[in-house]
Amino acid sequence: MKKAKKIVKHNWFLRLIKAILKTFKKRPKLIMEELQLPEQAIYIANHSGAAGPLTLSMYFPKYLVPWGAHPMTENYKHRWKYLYYVFYQQKLKYSKFRSFILATLFGLISKILYKGVQLIPTYTDLRLRHSISKSIEHLEVGNSLLIFPEDSEDGYEEEIKKFHSGFVYLAQKYYQVKEKHIPIIPLYYHKEKAEVRVGKQYFLKDFKSTDHRSLISDFFKNVINELGYN
Repeated sequence: MKKAKKIVKHNWFLRLIKAILKTFKKRPKLIMEELQLPEQAIYIANHSGAAGPLTLSMYFPKYLVPWGAHPMTENYKHRWKYLYYVFYQQKLKYSKFRSFILATLFGLISKILYKGVQLIPTYTDLRLRHSISKSIEHLEVGNSLLIFPEDSEDGYEEEIKKFHSGFVYLAQKYYQVKEKHIPIIPLYYHKEKAEVRVGKQYFLKDFKSTDHRSLISDFFKNVINELGYN
């Protein structure tokens, strides 16, 4: 893996795409529970279909390095298959025809887009340790991370039913390696109201009664759902 770099600005291609999209997509209202955002943090958010990652990349006041499915960092065949079968049909419930068109077109430019945001590939096996190592590198050079922990196997829903706990594991490993806590900040993108709601920051030390990852991730799932309701 390439060494993590501090994001000062995105590459020219990504800036061009964002500028074009901003002519069509309205800037959401930013609602924050705290006045300032920390320099480095783990942001966790709802996916809101395909809209969440795109909106946060364009309009969030900090550059965020995202976690993403590992096929999206691989060759065109792997990207196309993931987009066509998993993302568009399984998760977004699009038709086969629409999925084919979108997977074919987005598959062509996705590699350079994800390279521009330094997307960190995630895995469900032992290779996850590489994702954790790369994430810690990014935090150390001053980048913040963006993670979408919701279980989207059956599609994206407004009320999240289950969270994966990888972001808690990352926070735990960061503390083990660096001997300091990293803030975890929940976000909720409300598509209909065009709002990005930013909750307060939490630390692992706030959960003195447990270090069980599933319990902590469930707490954050509820916090993000509450941001959505409010």
